[in-house]
Amino acid sequence: MFGTVNSNRKPMTLLTKDVIEVIEQCYARVKLLGSEQRTFFQSLDIEAWTLISSWGQVYSGLSSKRCLVAGFINGTGEKIQVKSTMLVEGGSPCYAIPSKEYDQEEDILDPGGAIILFGWGAVPSLAQAGRVFMTIETSAFLCALSDRKSTAKTTFATAFDGFEVGFLEKSFDENEWWAKYWLLVRKTQI
Repeated sequence: MFGTVNSNRKPMTLLTKDVIEVIEQCYARVKLLGSEQRTFFQSLDIEAWTLISSWGQVYSGLSSKRCLVAGFINGTGEKIQVKSTMLVEGGSPCYAIPSKEYDQEEDILDPGGAIILFGWGAVPSLAQAGRVFMTIETSAFLCALSDRKSTAKTTFATAFDGFEVGFLEKSFDENEWWAKYWLLVRKTQI
């Protein structure tokens, strides 16, 4: 299911060229999604890809910037606290785009919920490559994700005791302009 829309290269018609507005529009659509919906996973994947595709239209040519989209799904049956999301390397804040099962005041993702995280790099130059590197820490796992295929030392997901975390998708642009990840967090089976 995840990654099936990545090859969908149909040109999109953007109503805006403002990146914050693109993120806000995605946020508004994802906030309406809930795990009880039949097309929940498909809709999440489409929204993640729409961010990447829109990004490519907003920042192209000499102003191109790399981007990274990472999403995770709470399949644990209990609440997960999102402790921190951060771009260690990049040119933006780390934007959180949650489904309706997310409590923003407590940073809690309820069972079945999902959250998409988005960030981008600076315009590449002779002095810097404009890379993107994101870390995510929750009460269930810790992970580090890069905008390019890399070794297990730089891109990893480690579950804490009682949990397991696995990648549903690791997709990369062949020219290293974007990366898209989906992770599933579950309770450890005894």
